[in-house]
Amino acid sequence: MTESRSPEARVQKRELVTFPIACSYSLEERGRTKSLTSRGISLDISEAGICIYTPVHLNEGMLLNVYGEAAWNGARKGSVRWCKMITEDLFRVGVKLLN
Repeated sequence: MTESRSPEARVQKRELVTFPIACSYSLEERGRTKSLTSRGISLDISEAGICIYTPVHLNEGMLLNVYGEAAWNGARKGSVRWCKMITEDLFRVGVKLLN
């Protein structure tokens, strides 16, 4: 999947800021729901979204709980907008924050 919008199309200005994050999400596998967590780091953030690096491919449209103690108290709900492979074990992910 590729990034669908150019940085110029953003409504809100993003700040370059790096801090540890964790994303929890659910996957259906063989009729069972698995709860998983991926750790990573932020690249930039705005009120509307965050760009992160993570070792796990996250599917477009996937719902996440994003934890970033340096930015928020508690989790923020988000939706994966795009996911781009950087290397075999590193992905850059755009997340739209929902709350």
